[in-house]
Amino acid sequence: MRNTRKALLAAGLIAGAAALTGCTANTAPVNTPTPQAAQQATAEPATAQPSAAATMEATAEPAGEETPAPLALLVDGKEVAVNAAKEQGSLLLPLEATAEALGWKADSQQTEEETQVRRVVTLEKEGSRITVSWTVSDNTTRSITWQKDGLLIPVDTRITTMDGVVYVPAAFFEEAMDVTISETKTGIAVATPKPMETPQTREDSSGENG
Repeated sequence: MRNTRKALLAAGLIAGAAALTGCTANTAPVNTPTPQAAQQATAEPATAQPSAAATMEATAEPAGEETPAPLALLVDGKEVAVNAAKEQGSLLLPLEATAEALGWKADSQQTEEETQVRRVVTLEKEGSRITVSWTVSDNTTRSITWQKDGLLIPVDTRITTMDGVVYVPAAFFEEAMDVTISETKTGIAVATPKPMETPQTREDSSGENG
């Protein structure tokens, strides 16, 4: 009887072990993610890359203001070595270079005083005389006067110095030298008035009537 119970107990233990082994063998293995894989799985999604056009637009430098092209100066069709200029919308011409191109003789004098510098430009042609005088103090131009044959030239006084060249308004030459100034595709054209032709008188060769 005892032997029978032992045999039954042993058989039960064997059957239980076999059942456990079978369950383990039939169960699909579970893959445990590694720490690197877990970190990769929980990472934030990658940000979408901008298109090439958007990248070019974002990195492109803003275009700067275009530098105005120099204004070529022509007097009676001949180009002058010094260009004209525009400042605050006003047309300016080089004083001495324009006058000399128009046939005037230019002479410039400069006198240094205690707190200022006085300059005088004299223009002469065929007995006519134009004087332009001004003072410079603390980099400011003052006391501008211009006269022709002792009379004031009725033009707003304005003098600008750029790169050592003295510029005056184009109206100065129109009033003082009776020239015509126009802006063309190639630059600034200054034209002197054409001399008026004197009509020739024809003598009556038929003689006296009667």
